[in-house]
Amino acid sequence: MIDVDAIARHYGGKVCKGNALIPTPGHSSRDRGTAIKASALAPDGCLVACYNGTQADALAVKAMLRADGFLGQSRAGARELTAAERRSIRQSELARKRARLAAEETAARVAADLWRNASRADPAHPYLVAKALEPFGVRQAGRELLVPMVDPGFRLWNVQRIRPDGFKLFGKDARTAGLFWPHGVHLSDGRPSAGPLVIGEGFATVAAIHSATGYGVAAAMSARNLEPVARSMRKLFPTREIVIAADDDCHLPTNLGLEAARKAAQAVGGYVAVPTRAEGRSGDSGADFADIPREHVAARVEAARGVEKC
Repeated sequence: MIDVDAIARHYGGKVCKGNALIPTPGHSSRDRGTAIKASALAPDGCLVACYNGTQADALAVKAMLRADGFLGQSRAGARELTAAERRSIRQSELARKRARLAAEETAARVAADLWRNASRADPAHPYLVAKALEPFGVRQAGRELLVPMVDPGFRLWNVQRIRPDGFKLFGKDARTAGLFWPHGVHLSDGRPSAGPLVIGEGFATVAAIHSATGYGVAAAMSARNLEPVARSMRKLFPTREIVIAADDDCHLPTNLGLEAARKAAQAVGGYVAVPTRAEGRSGDSGADFADIPREHVAARVEAARGVEKC
């Protein structure tokens, strides 16, 4: 039988109602989107559910557990589950999904209350000053900036909180997959705004781009979320030009920001804008569009629009 306590400790998660709740691979270390439960019904002794991922993510988690020694190697001769066992597993998965959806609805109500009761953001907030940004599209509660996160129907589900030192938090049990922060995407009469739509990872990144270009922007809040948000924007704007503003993670062994941006752009026939010339660079600290001089931001976005689409 697997040790859910040891799994939770190893991956920086927690144990809740017999489940090890850990970050889904590719998500924030504060994410708790994957549940792992010991089960005698499963041939390898555990059930894995990724609430913010797919079946492929669940299989990747099992492979990760196996590689880290928490599961035995796959057995070629493992018996098939009986119909009753499969039915029990499906019922357990449905129950967990219902519980997750209920928790997300509760978190959405908390986020709506927080947003409703917040005040106008202070232009002198340390994070805004550090990033040289105006406080458009955000509010403030106490010392924290609030960035609203909506779905493609523009329903508020979550609020990202940004502390003065830049540390970011999402709501407890709140949804993140597929959500985004939009600004200037539509005109006041509901018509799409002029120019391309620019999608990037974080609030500061796309706020800097909007300040420099006036284009409509959407912050996906993570590299992994770029493609889902880009696909949603393509459905909303079938013919609109889309530019994906990459984070240049050239300081990492794999440039995750650039790879995710290219994948998102390929999915929607868009362009990729990079804040720095990533290819051929090494030993650098990386950058996003909020890190470079404002006079370079518009030029980099326009340069991207002049190359062949992904």
